[in-house]
Amino acid sequence: MNSLSKSFRTVCNAPKELNPQMSDLVRLGRNADGGYLLPRPVLAEIDGCLSFGLGAEWSFEQALLELKKENISPKNIVFFDASISVFGILKSLIYMGRRSIYEIRSRRPKSERKFTLEDLKRSLIALVTYLPTFRIRKNRFIHIRKFVVHKVTRGNEISFIDALSYRSDPMRTIVKIDIEGGEWDLLRGKEDVDLLADVPVLIMEIHDTRREQFMQIVELLKAHFWIAHLHGNTSDRCTESGMPLYLEMTFVNKRFAPESGIRTKLPINGLDFPVRPGEAPYEFVFSNG
Repeated sequence: MNSLSKSFRTVCNAPKELNPQMSDLVRLGRNADGGYLLPRPVLAEIDGCLSFGLGAEWSFEQALLELKKENISPKNIVFFDASISVFGILKSLIYMGRRSIYEIRSRRPKSERKFTLEDLKRSLIALVTYLPTFRIRKNRFIHIRKFVVHKVTRGNEISFIDALSYRSDPMRTIVKIDIEGGEWDLLRGKEDVDLLADVPVLIMEIHDTRREQFMQIVELLKAHFWIAHLHGNTSDRCTESGMPLYLEMTFVNKRFAPESGIRTKLPINGLDFPVRPGEAPYEFVFSNG
């Protein structure tokens, strides 16, 4: 499939190395892009979140705080992203508006437009809520305006190791990575993966599952984690083998035991949702064969 938008269901016969273990999953965040699934029992052991990548959406972290408000301080939810500010969101919103007006005037079909009304709405909400969430409130999230990289070469960067030091309790802090392909710079091999060995839950969006490093990094992560959930990002095409080009994955530390057996099919009704409402989901079929 070569189209850039996905409007029909694709069944992915995923390799057994990606088999998700059974667990009682719960969704945190919006029922669209930005929400993620993780095992309910593990939440009792969580009191913080380190998020590499902010964008215009932080519903996962907000849901975590609301669910665990008696156990989590907002200062234990830390974001790293040098690209986001009030000015940056406003600039993005202006660009999206101009692009949308141009596409409407040129009568481009809705399915081919770069941005949807939902995208514009989300950015507008982000603009309105960014200041109170990250700057004004006494109990506010921490936003460090730096990109997380393997090796620092610029002033707006912080090393992977130094970013991880912002966890108040490494064994109780979720790490979430969604940095538009930057994960390949962070996780180059075993040494980098081992830095995450104490993380209770690792949530990561993999960009370009065609890369040879994809399965190599997954195997290294599985030395410390088991896979709890997969979700194909429907905002882009699938690969020649039928796998989503972008894959959201939830890894859970092996110190938390999964339930018996593997999950044979995804998505899960009522828990999994497409990136944008109305898009058809990727369907996964798993087996031990």
